[in-house]
Amino acid sequence: MAGDAYKVDPAELHKFGEYLTNTTAPAVKKSSDAVHAANGGDINAFGIFLAQILAIPARIALAAVGDNVTKASQDITDVASTTVKAADAYKNQDDAALAGLGDFAKELGQ
Repeated sequence: MAGDAYKVDPAELHKFGEYLTNTTAPAVKKSSDAVHAANGGDINAFGIFLAQILAIPARIALAAVGDNVTKASQDITDVASTTVKAADAYKNQDDAALAGLGDFAKELGQ
């Protein structure tokens, strides 16, 4: 077990992982969906002449932004999962160390 200089609270890591999963990732995904929905607008909104110049590049740019935001949402979900796994690993390590120290104390006759 670590001393006072370094301490990990697995419950806090679980709480943070759940926050990422339940709040942050869905909000980012919702933003991604909104960007993709905005990309489906009428290209004629620019007018006949400007549509040829602006509409296609605007759609390409919005598609790229939407894809990047979707990827960010997936990355946040992955980070949440990794955070929960790290919390479990810390707890398991602490439990194993504590059990090992208990065995050691028994061997010393304490």
